[in-house]
Amino acid sequence: MARPVKKMPTPLGIGAGQTAHCQLPLGLTYERLYIRANVDGVPRDVPAADWGTYIDEIRLMVNGDAKITITAADLVKLNTYYGETPVTGSLALFLARPWMRTPDGEDQTAYGTLSGISSFSMEMDIKTGVTINSLDVYAMQSPGRPFGPHLRIQRYVHNQGVTGEAEISDIIRGRYALGALHVTTAAIGDVELHVDNRKVMDMDSVIRTAHNTVAGRTEQAGMTHIDLLAENRLGQAMPMAVSDFRLKCFFTATGNFSIYAESIQGPQS
Repeated sequence: MARPVKKMPTPLGIGAGQTAHCQLPLGLTYERLYIRANVDGVPRDVPAADWGTYIDEIRLMVNGDAKITITAADLVKLNTYYGETPVTGSLALFLARPWMRTPDGEDQTAYGTLSGISSFSMEMDIKTGVTINSLDVYAMQSPGRPFGPHLRIQRYVHNQGVTGEAEISDIIRGRYALGALHVTTAAIGDVELHVDNRKVMDMDSVIRTAHNTVAGRTEQAGMTHIDLLAENRLGQAMPMAVSDFRLKCFFTATGNFSIYAESIQGPQS
């Protein structure tokens, strides 16, 4: 069956310094969302490199809980990392993952809204001092199914005050599977991952790039990608129902960085 693309209700609160809110109708399964924007006094569609100038954080909300939290600028980078070329005027949020190897893997992380959800919406924080001429949301949908396993992107903030090795242990553990971690700095050399006192990853930057390139990834400037699904097999995501999960990174620069954790979670997560 064809998967139609339809315009969603017009977002409310479109204005500089406001949070635009788009209520997404329930019933069907959401495979992908597109943000469509035209800006400035001399109207133009937003170029891919400029999304962060106009929109800060984007949140996908289910029953009042932010299931996906990411800045517009970082979403452009995440899409490009997975080989999805940005188009001027449109910013895609992939819920299903079309680059996975099998249809089950591609579709499993979509958002079913037939049942199990009472509210579903997208929020977009608009930057101050900008002109938004139009802001719309479109959705690619498929037949409805209950809310079940879905993609989640959680944003953590990490403060790195000194150079050298840092142990990051605040990634939440639980009944879900981790697919990737993306850190908003390229100033990371060696990376180790320890799970229940067992080392499961140990790579320097060159091997990390080689490993990610095998799956056709395009590493992004200003980012470090720790991809646990570089073979594009969703079933190999790392179970997080563990007692110990520690990421060790060797930082060559200091600063405040975001860490985006991509995961596959159940309806109660």
